[in-house]
Amino acid sequence: NFYLTERMPEYRAEKEILLTQLPLGGSQYEKYWFDGRRVRMEFVPVDKVFLPFSANSFYTASRITHERTLTEDKVEEHVDSGFYRDVFTIAEHQVETTASEDATAKIEGKEDSGYNEDGQRIIYEVTCTWDINEEGLAPYVIHIDEPTGKIAAIYRNWKESDESKERLDWWVEDKFIPWRGAYGIGFPHLIGGLSGALTGALRALLDSAHINNAPTAIKLKGGRASGQNVSVDMTAITEVEAPAGVDDIRKIMMPVPFNPPSQVLFNLLDWITAQAKGVVATAEEKIADAGNNMPVGTALALIEQGSQVFSSIHARLHDAQRRALKIICRLIADYPEHAMAD
Repeated sequence: NFYLTERMPEYRAEKEILLTQLPLGGSQYEKYWFDGRRVRMEFVPVDKVFLPFSANSFYTASRITHERTLTEDKVEEHVDSGFYRDVFTIAEHQVETTASEDATAKIEGKEDSGYNEDGQRIIYEVTCTWDINEEGLAPYVIHIDEPTGKIAAIYRNWKESDESKERLDWWVEDKFIPWRGAYGIGFPHLIGGLSGALTGALRALLDSAHINNAPTAIKLKGGRASGQNVSVDMTAITEVEAPAGVDDIRKIMMPVPFNPPSQVLFNLLDWITAQAKGVVATAEEKIADAGNNMPVGTALALIEQGSQVFSSIHARLHDAQRRALKIICRLIADYPEHAMAD
């Protein structure tokens, strides 16, 4: 508790961001490492982690690839410290963004200028098993520069004293709802179809209301008055010249009788909303609908029924926290003189 709250000030902020994104992506990831002074933690979104197509589980995947975006000064820092080889011959590289990154930037109000001012470049950090110099398969971590395709760093991923060369864990997976493959599913996967139907129904209602309120009329072909340009002001009386023999303006022009917004669409909107709420309903919503005279046993049964889905999600989060604490404790044990220093 001391280490998470005092020595790792970024932990809570990164963890909160992860938990807000977990219902959207289905799977999100935590990454831990020792930076020479203390243990660090970073939230890695699901669109930045690539697993083999045949992988059935994150922890048993033969390869984990992390797409990192580093600025020019960070790359130079790694080169100066000797962590990276100087393979970065291409100075400028335009980093392409994913659809989720574009959506996030739109929500935050950010707009890409199109220029790579910070000198960003993509580095693939691959945790895999590889055979180097025909010494047999062993776990390694390989950093590959995307623009040049060259290896910037490679180092072993097992303890030097471990003759079995067991792979060290640096990653923790947080999963919302498990599915058949290596990735979990979230609310967009569960109610994405209902959300699309709700959007379609709402757009149809808005279009119908807009058309119904638009000033549209039809006019007799022979009933025209030439040579006048009329501007109608609100709350004022405007005179319009009429052709000879016409004493009623309604005999020349008639507003188009568009249908108002359909009540069927309103009912459909309410029904789809109720179906979507049923998927994400919680125990509090069930208790709120009950009366004050509900028996205690019935209330407890409703709470238990409404908490089944989210209790299982919390259990998976607790298991992920267990794995994270094991990694943190291992790193502190490996570097006690630095990890616990003030």
